Amino acid sequence: MAAPTATAEAPTRRLGPARLDRAHATGWLLLLPSLAALLLLFVLPLVNLVVDSFTEPTTGLGNYASLFTDGYTIRVLGRTLLVALVVSVVGVLLAYPYAYAMTLVGPTMRAVLVTIVLVPFWTSMLARNFAWLVLMQDGGAIQQILRPFGLGDVTLLGTTLAVGISMTQVLLPFLVLPMYSAMEQIDGRLVAAGQSLGAPRTRAFRRVYLPLSTPGVVAGMSLVFVLALGFYVTPALLGSTRSAMIAQVINVRTKELLDFGGAGAMGMFLLAVVLVVLGLSRRLAGQNVASVAAGGQAAVTRAGGERSSEVRPWLRVHTTIVAIILVAPTFVVIPMSFSSAETFRFPPDGWSLRWYQELFTSPEWTAAILNTLQVGVYTALIATVLGTTAAFGLARLPRRWRGALNGLLLSPMIVPHILVALVVFSAFLRLGLNGTLIGIILAHTAMALPFVVIAVSARLQGMDSRLSGVAASLGASPVSTFRRVTLPLVMPGILSGAVLAFVTSLDEVVIALFLQAPGAITLPVQMFNSVTVQIDPTISAASSLMVVLVSVPILLAQIVGARRGKRGTR
Repeated sequence: MAAPTATAEAPTRRLGPARLDRAHATGWLLLLPSLAALLLLFVLPLVNLVVDSFTEPTTGLGNYASLFTDGYTIRVLGRTLLVALVVSVVGVLLAYPYAYAMTLVGPTMRAVLVTIVLVPFWTSMLARNFAWLVLMQDGGAIQQILRPFGLGDVTLLGTTLAVGISMTQVLLPFLVLPMYSAMEQIDGRLVAAGQSLGAPRTRAFRRVYLPLSTPGVVAGMSLVFVLALGFYVTPALLGSTRSAMIAQVINVRTKELLDFGGAGAMGMFLLAVVLVVLGLSRRLAGQNVASVAAGGQAAVTRAGGERSSEVRPWLRVHTTIVAIILVAPTFVVIPMSFSSAETFRFPPDGWSLRWYQELFTSPEWTAAILNTLQVGVYTALIATVLGTTAAFGLARLPRRWRGALNGLLLSPMIVPHILVALVVFSAFLRLGLNGTLIGIILAHTAMALPFVVIAVSARLQGMDSRLSGVAASLGASPVSTFRRVTLPLVMPGILSGAVLAFVTSLDEVVIALFLQAPGAITLPVQMFNSVTVQIDPTISAASSLMVVLVSVPILLAQIVGARRGKRGTR
């Protein structure tokens, strides 16, 4: 994925004053629909929640004071911050050697390691958490593995440790990609030069390579820390009320107690922490955190280089272990879907297709599948139109406006997910959109819009600005130039944005959980309820279906992009 802050400058270069004014006016006109959508769906509800945090149930700072005076709340806040910090640190210890190994191996093995990193992206988050639930349950595979070491009676499920393990696995790719992006730009000969000057290999690596890779480390840690703060599904499935995190408390305050003032104060605390972390990260890394993190995706697409060096035995072992951690949940979900047992058990004792039959014949499950596809398609269509016009609009505006407007368009990606769900639930409750598919579509559109803006802006930035001018000099009208020149060049970015918008909606569960009602239940919500409300093994088949629904569009988009790239190099 290209850098979120990337905007195309080419279309506004070397234009006369009159044409420049028209370009700026057109840019604002193109931006208007997406800005209006974000204003109505996200910004105004967020402002309203801030007001509620100071005025509900009484005007004052009581809600904020209770964060630090209520013993239970302060423990939950401390636990959340600690878990996010530990997940970030442990993730770096696992991801850094793996990313370093990716820069040392040959092109074939590098492609394998890249694919392994991308497997979690292709796997539904809910499916991965379900896999960890199966592995960590009493009598599960992890206890079986620990039994020879005398640790077979250790209980993992329902503990903070279980939550931390799953969160680390889920967020590992967000560490590997920005680190690899930074490391790929380092000249490997620098360490050798340090050794040639008499420094031991370890010292040369510590004094030369490590400082140069620091921006990727800082970006990855900050991104993971921010994402971990808003995690809801993982602690809800693998934790317990005794080890609750802040997202679970916000959910209870909002949905059960309708305490929007208290929940809003918690959400604002999370947002303040996020802004502080991102600000410090930008200062330390010297560049935008999201830009470095997203740059890892672009680095992955260039992973076929010929550079290779010796990989030491300890690094081979470490890389193998991390690779197993990354792909393990996927290899648990699929076999589980063919189990004949009526309980969650891995490996299965017998094999059957009964859960697939239940998935496609049960009215509840089929309705959830149809709702999910309907929401995903409408979200992708609306977000693609809004995001594409916004990207073209940004490209036509003066530089002084782009940074602020780009930040506004990408704001749903920065705000913790649980806060977005809280904002949407609070606003839609007043508008009567809770419990409707239209409400879910609108909320998902706000979440998916940034991905389209990123993809299309990146494509516009790489476009040769002279092509449209050449077409115009040959007599082509602006409409014909756009249709015959600009649109074909930008289409890969539009398609990539549409796929990302569809997948984002498909796998989203937190907002859908807040807005659920009979008749407005998506497949991820049905899966979540099948574990928390009732024990229904059909979730194993549904998890496999989610793996397919999420991975196939991304895989097809990559294949199409690769073929277009090959045709472009001929």
